[in-house]
Amino acid sequence: MQYFDDIDRALRATTLGDLTAIASIVSARHGFNHAAYAVRLRGQPGSDRRNYYNFSDFAPEWGKTYDILGNDRIAERDARVLHVRAGMPSTAWNVEGRVGFTETTIGQLASSILRSAGEHGITSGITVPIGAPGVNWSFMTFTTDGTKDLRDLLPTLPSLTYFASCLHVAMARLQRWDDKRPDLSERELEVLHWAAVGKSSWEISMILGISERTVNFHLYQAAHKLNVRGRRAACARATALGLIHP
Repeated sequence: MQYFDDIDRALRATTLGDLTAIASIVSARHGFNHAAYAVRLRGQPGSDRRNYYNFSDFAPEWGKTYDILGNDRIAERDARVLHVRAGMPSTAWNVEGRVGFTETTIGQLASSILRSAGEHGITSGITVPIGAPGVNWSFMTFTTDGTKDLRDLLPTLPSLTYFASCLHVAMARLQRWDDKRPDLSERELEVLHWAAVGKSSWEISMILGISERTVNFHLYQAAHKLNVRGRRAACARATALGLIHP
C-alpha cells in the first residue's frame, strides 16, 4: 500500500523539489541509495538545453554525469542513452561490467562509465527507459552500494519501471510540456528547420532527398499540429516553442 501512496504523491507533486524528494524516498524503499531522471524532448538535433531536463540526489561529482547529457554530442555516445534509444527494456548492471538485457556493443561501451561509478562508491543499479510522446529519450537510474549481484536487483524492475513512467507524467504536467509541445515527427522538424532558414520546398527536397510534394505535405502537417496556417507561421511557432533553432 505504501508504494501506491508514493505513486499518488508523485502524480500530485506541485514542485520539482517535491518530485525529487519522492523519487529519493521510493529509491530508498527499494534498497537503493540514489535516483536520477533525465529526458531529452523531441526537437532539432543540436538544440540548446531548453529541451533537456534532469534531476538527481547524487553528490555533484556524479550528478554532473547526468547534467552533461544536455549536450547532444555527449549524449549520442552515452551507453545509458543508447540503451534507451535501442528500444531495450529496464536493465540491471554492476561495476564489474555486467549489464543485463542490452545489446553487446552497448554493454561494452558502458564499461568505462561503470568503472567511474565504482570510483564514486556505486556498486550496482538499474536503468529504466521511459517512452512517451514528444520525447527523444528518457530514463531513470537507481543506484546502490549494497550489492554487486544483479539477481538482488531484478525483483525491483517491475515496480520501479512503473514508478518511472508515473514520475515522467508528473514532470510533463509540472513543466507543461503537453500544453506547449505538439508531437511533431523528426521529418517535420527537419523540414521546418530548413524552411525557417529560408530554403524553398525544392531546396529542402534536394537536401533531404525527398520529393517537393513530400516536403509540402510535411509542412502542412506541421502547421496543422501547431495550430497555425502557412509555413512562415509554422516556423515562427515552432521556434517560439523551442522545437527548432534556426
